[in-house]
Amino acid sequence: MPRISITCPHCGFRREMEDSAIPAGVTRATCPKCRQPFPLHDSIDKETSTAPRPPEVQPSPPPINPSAQAADQDKPGQPRPRMLRFSFTGNARDYFGIWIVNTLLKIVTLGIYTAWAKVRKRRYFYGNTLLNDTVFEYLAEPMALFKGWLLAAVFFVLYSVGTNVNPFLAGTLGTVFFLAMPWLIVRSRIFNMRYSSHRNIRFTFQPNYREAYLIFAGLPFLIPFTLGAIIPYMVYRQKKFFVENSGYGRNRCSFDATVKDFYLIFIKAAGLATLIISVFVACSFLLSTVFRDLSPLFLDGSVGKKTTQKGFIAIFFAVMIGINLIYLFFTIYVQTALANLTWQGTRIRNSRFSSTLRVRDMAWLYLSSAAAIFLSLGLLIPWASIRITRYRFENLSLHLKDDMESFLGWGNANVGAAGEEIGDMFGIDIGL
Repeated sequence: MPRISITCPHCGFRREMEDSAIPAGVTRATCPKCRQPFPLHDSIDKETSTAPRPPEVQPSPPPINPSAQAADQDKPGQPRPRMLRFSFTGNARDYFGIWIVNTLLKIVTLGIYTAWAKVRKRRYFYGNTLLNDTVFEYLAEPMALFKGWLLAAVFFVLYSVGTNVNPFLAGTLGTVFFLAMPWLIVRSRIFNMRYSSHRNIRFTFQPNYREAYLIFAGLPFLIPFTLGAIIPYMVYRQKKFFVENSGYGRNRCSFDATVKDFYLIFIKAAGLATLIISVFVACSFLLSTVFRDLSPLFLDGSVGKKTTQKGFIAIFFAVMIGINLIYLFFTIYVQTALANLTWQGTRIRNSRFSSTLRVRDMAWLYLSSAAAIFLSLGLLIPWASIRITRYRFENLSLHLKDDMESFLGWGNANVGAAGEEIGDMFGIDIGL
């Protein structure tokens, strides 16, 4: 009986079998080694001889142990990961034109132009963000975002009026908003992912409302009862929720960072903040000692009243600046560490991301940008946005283990339209 040889175009795995073993009408097969589908008719080589093959060329059976399959990817014969870098090509001059027009039109239209402004901004940033020299695209239309803006505006007016008319009504609306928040977060995520694409392949988000209510409504409720100790766990669950329900076409994302990693970040931040506060308290104690020693001079008039007032004002401003710097340092450290951990814990098929943001660089960017915005009366906001965005993408890369064409081909496979049709019923974007 004639024999045929089937070769996987993705990993090269080859298997021989009798021609009659393939059922009639079958056009696609799945490789038992790499689990990737491929067209069957392009991968069949017919054998010219029906004699048994020599033992040395008999094909080996497919691996059975899943751990052996995973380990096989790291063998010397396997292709090494290919690093694809992100880049951002936007500049402050071009974005300033978009920003100033958006700002003026939002003021003139009393905020109605917000949806159109958001679409223009996102299309500019998406269109100047590149991965492997290919830009991202934002495909949403302003009217869809306007629905979300209109819903938020109506709710805000009702809440504002209710606060002045009836406190009970305000409390009821606040409760309704709190209960609706997880649903709004999921719907907004579905919308933004669906209308984002790269290489004509759209991103996806799989809704899980039960988990969303647990993470965004249940866990925050426990914060006062745990004295804040549950916050790292809550942040971990939120990051995991967003990553594991996201996808690129049919390429699903996974998250392998652990809750221990998140607790370590918060513990380190708390330790550094405690150290800084201790130094600050010690300095304050020394200053209070100095003022206590000089108190007789204040009482007998040796030191003028204006001098005394200036001294207390200087101490007050020093305390306020110190408190804000401590808070700013804590926030920047936590945000930077969480960004690195989240990206490095994200996997898409066999590929992974790498983020190398540094706290020192982020602190300088935020502080210098804040000073520039203050001194320019807000006109340098576009410049600050561009330089921070560029730094983030310059330190982000994708380590691709799969062949690019195979990766894109799997991502471009047909995705069921049921979820998209349901999404059209609630096609809104809420700025949360």
